[in-house]
Amino acid sequence: MSFPISIKEVPFFRLIIPIIAGIICQYWLSILPFSWWNYIVILFFLGATLVCFLLSSRWRFRWLFGLVLNILLFFFGAILAIKQPYTDKIFENSSNRVILSLLDNPQLRAKSIRIEAEVVSVYNSIWWSVNEKMLVYFDVRDSLAAGLNYGAEIAVDIIPRAVSKSGNPNQFDYKKYLSDRDVRFTTYIQPKQWVEIGNRGVMVKRIALRLRDKLVLLFKDYGLSGDELAVASALTLGYQDLLDDELRKVYSSSGATHILSVSGLHVGILYMFLTLLLSFLDKSVATRAVKTLILLLFLWFFALITGLSPCVQRSALMFSFLVVGDFFHRKSNVYNTMAASAFVLLVINPHNLFDIGFQLSYLAVVSIIFFYPYISKLIYAKNWALNKIWSLVAVSIAAQFGTLPICILYFHQFPNYFLLANLIAIPLSTIALYLAVVLIIVSPIHFFAGYVGTAFSFSIRLLNQGLEYIEKAPYSVTEGLHISVMQMFILFGVILLVSLYLVMRNGRFVFASLLLLISFFALNLHYHIDSLHTNEFIVYNINKKSLVSFCSGRNLLFVDIDTNKVQFTDKYDFFTKGYISSVGAIKDIIVVNPLQEPINTNGRIIKIKEMHGVSLIDFNNKTIAIPFNTSLNRFIGSKRFEVDYLVINKYYPYNVFDLLKPKRVIIDSSVSKYALADIVMKCRLEGISYYCTSVEGAFVVDVDEM
Repeated sequence: MSFPISIKEVPFFRLIIPIIAGIICQYWLSILPFSWWNYIVILFFLGATLVCFLLSSRWRFRWLFGLVLNILLFFFGAILAIKQPYTDKIFENSSNRVILSLLDNPQLRAKSIRIEAEVVSVYNSIWWSVNEKMLVYFDVRDSLAAGLNYGAEIAVDIIPRAVSKSGNPNQFDYKKYLSDRDVRFTTYIQPKQWVEIGNRGVMVKRIALRLRDKLVLLFKDYGLSGDELAVASALTLGYQDLLDDELRKVYSSSGATHILSVSGLHVGILYMFLTLLLSFLDKSVATRAVKTLILLLFLWFFALITGLSPCVQRSALMFSFLVVGDFFHRKSNVYNTMAASAFVLLVINPHNLFDIGFQLSYLAVVSIIFFYPYISKLIYAKNWALNKIWSLVAVSIAAQFGTLPICILYFHQFPNYFLLANLIAIPLSTIALYLAVVLIIVSPIHFFAGYVGTAFSFSIRLLNQGLEYIEKAPYSVTEGLHISVMQMFILFGVILLVSLYLVMRNGRFVFASLLLLISFFALNLHYHIDSLHTNEFIVYNINKKSLVSFCSGRNLLFVDIDTNKVQFTDKYDFFTKGYISSVGAIKDIIVVNPLQEPINTNGRIIKIKEMHGVSLIDFNNKTIAIPFNTSLNRFIGSKRFEVDYLVINKYYPYNVFDLLKPKRVIIDSSVSKYALADIVMKCRLEGISYYCTSVEGAFVVDVDEM
């Protein structure tokens, strides 16, 4: 696909830039309040745009139309991103009688059943109509809750709890993630405390989800189970509830995560398959219209079955434009089509812009479209098989060009064998997808469907085993990569300059890209030097767990009272991986556990000594006390020992303040609510400053600044 010769070839690209700018400014800076005056502003600029369009026929006023149109689109984007104020009819931490409508089918988790729901009515003297999303958790033993379906309405008394922010450094911000989806509360519902009263779901979506569940059962009936069933459901239907953490890790570390998310690859394969089946309808305008209608209905029904994720919406829109254009014998620039689909999706939901899937989807496709022709020309193979293999390699490399900066920013790792993984994943997933379609078609013929099901299961098994082999290979993943947002934009700037060089063959773009790379490494050096002077003490906010870390330069030590080194990664990876990557300390991690192994850090970061079930830690001339059992309760002393910080955990000795005199107390999230009230009362009586991680988030301090 050729690069646009003129900006006029990509009008939607010009329109989407001010829209995106407006969304970003509103999202981060809240430049517009929620007010009906915003619509007056839009009407004003709409009128001004019309006037400027009429004046643009005059040469000296030609620039006015473009300027005012961009201002109009900027404010339009900002208005789209304005968050609607939450209702004041729902009371936090109090009983609320409500009617909930389920927005999806239940998700069975390890300890609960989770459903996203919408509060449609709340009783407060009278029934008030509201529309507010909420995450609802049922007891995992509640079989009736597991049998609920999308659209079901239930009447129940709930106690909404605000989603708390952990505050752990560099951890995924779950509260912000839910807030972007207009969810501010979660609630837990006991068995037999609710009653189903009806169903208000959209019929088309209800049918689509019911069909998805039937197809999962169909796969199961024809021999798929365990990991094969989980991957088959994710690959073909976008149903990821059956995937466990270990399976996700295999695909992530091997560089084939995109296989588990229904995207343009999957939609394109199914589109080509259906186009081939319907080729007999190309004989007349009427039959071509029927073919177009069937293709459009299929694209959007399939998107509905797979959950309407941003990447599926993008693919469905792209192929919809392609189908309509083909019917009218019109071909548009692919970059303009991409921009048009993004424009539509952002107007529908401006928060798509901040969805990782949305970002990766568009960056990967644009990168493939642009870089693939240049990369594929580097090697020419006369052999058909070798040529196909090189094409797959070229596509994988092209996709990595556009997505590398954002992948490093979000995931802090790089799959070293991504080329090999895609050589296995793309052909096998394509075969599996075709076999899935054939299985669905021939399922009424049980004898033949049995063989197809066996082949389908075998292809998925090969896919899983191949990627697992790659994931377990030495040096399969480079971890601990960390860049700032500024560095990410610098890398995108380098990619843009290289792209301009490939189009214009102007050496100045190469020179400018080298300057940007120098600035990237200069920033990296600055962050590295700055980190060498870090002496950071952190008490993490992890529900019912106690974890403390000490960071001195690039040396990082964790003190955990309940976990050994082998268990540490599995237990705390989600909470600590981002921070470990940010300090670049992957090879310098020490895990200390006073309960299960001797304390020996060789003086690299801290010095520790034990005193009656309490670890006394000397860190950069500060003394931190951490109890690891209740032995202190049996000790009687005449003098209080002064410490700078006292970390109180679930081994809290009731007489701790009789023996220790802390300047500040940090109460971690392993402490029960009952003990918390007692500790806070004692701190107040003693006049000691205290910090509660379960309320205020993780405690993070640079001891040099204290």
